[in-house]
Amino acid sequence: MSRRTVADPIAQQFGAAVRKARGQRGETLDQVSHRIARMDAKYLGEIERGWHAPSIPTAKRIADALEMTLADLTEGL
Repeated sequence: MSRRTVADPIAQQFGAAVRKARGQRGETLDQVSHRIARMDAKYLGEIERGWHAPSIPTAKRIADALEMTLADLTEGL
């Protein structure tokens, strides 16, 4: 599969919400990704930049790692 040349706008909004929540917690990509099954910091960073649109189960695992609901994480998207 080829890499996207333009980030998806919804994926960018989701990624920005993840980055904001992580920043508010004062955590690094490594710290959060270690709490998510089958997730490394590089992939989480690519999600934050909007290069990947995670599946609903993956988005839920990210929200759980940030100790928030998926509804709160995606509010306003």
